[in-house]
Amino acid sequence: MNIPDQTSRNVFGAGSLLSLAKTMAFVMAGLTTLMGTSAQADEDDTFRIGVMLFDSNLTSDVTAPLEVFGAAITNEVIEDVEIVTIATKAGLIKTHEGLMIAAEYSVDNAPELEAILVGSSYDMDSVLADDAGFLKGVRATTYPGGEIWLKLNHPSINIDINETVVVDKNVITSNGPMVSCAAAFKLLEKVSGEDKAQEISELLYFPRLVRAYHEANS
Repeated sequence: MNIPDQTSRNVFGAGSLLSLAKTMAFVMAGLTTLMGTSAQADEDDTFRIGVMLFDSNLTSDVTAPLEVFGAAITNEVIEDVEIVTIATKAGLIKTHEGLMIAAEYSVDNAPELEAILVGSSYDMDSVLADDAGFLKGVRATTYPGGEIWLKLNHPSINIDINETVVVDKNVITSNGPMVSCAAAFKLLEKVSGEDKAQEISELLYFPRLVRAYHEANS
């Protein structure tokens, strides 16, 4: 995954955002992140991450990256990074668990993005786009059981069901709502480096949670 420097950025224009997000939203169960291809930077040096919102999104797929990057920004661990929320129309969406979350931007007026994060939904199979060509040949993960449907309908996707977070080319996928935190930390690592990602991980007690889980199940 190429991370842009001061002269090169990964940018999505608002015009292509909706078709991309609709395609991505239900390709992988769990949080999916895509970073664009290199383009020349403009006067805005902000590394802007968009979180795409849909009704019936799994709550943790949305809140995990907002908390991880929000903590990094609030605690001044990272600079010149902004995270925004986007939906087909600006306003409130209702997650699968009933939480109301506000989208700051509609697709039509969304700013340029360096990365887009799209969560999943339990009814993904009814709206999965057939033209998910951007995942052709990409190694990715999904919910256990979901790989069967994907292999039948999108055989070009290289499904690795044994991994919780998979990074391949410019795509990060994870396979479960609570795993979205791990995927968000992986994106933070790609954006700002391993040390800063580890700092925020420890600030949010994520390693402690992982250790406690393993100790309880060992």
